[in-house]
Amino acid sequence: MKKGFTLVELLAVIVVLAGISLVVIPAVNGNLNRSREQAYDVQIKSIEDATKNWAADHIRLLPDKGGSYILTLKDLQDGNYISKDLENPKTQKPFDPNLQIMIKNTNENYIYRVIEE
Repeated sequence: MKKGFTLVELLAVIVVLAGISLVVIPAVNGNLNRSREQAYDVQIKSIEDATKNWAADHIRLLPDKGGSYILTLKDLQDGNYISKDLENPKTQKPFDPNLQIMIKNTNENYIYRVIEE
């Protein structure tokens, strides 16, 4: 008697594996995309925090009430407020050094916001 699998048994295994992959692959891709979004949000928050540190050291440049000041990521990197190799998790490429961060003064409260294109 020969040992081995029949063609029908092999086809059944392939069909089962294909069915499992149809369920698993979209779930894994969804989790990866959510993780990238969360990592991106963390990077944006770290840029805003670095801007707050920059502002604490450059109080004289902060805008008057109702005004705003634009800073670039390169300014933060050159001042060692943030890493020069900061990577965008969505694109897997470095953030553009010309990325702008706005500091806005509203009623003596400062708002720090990355201007996303």
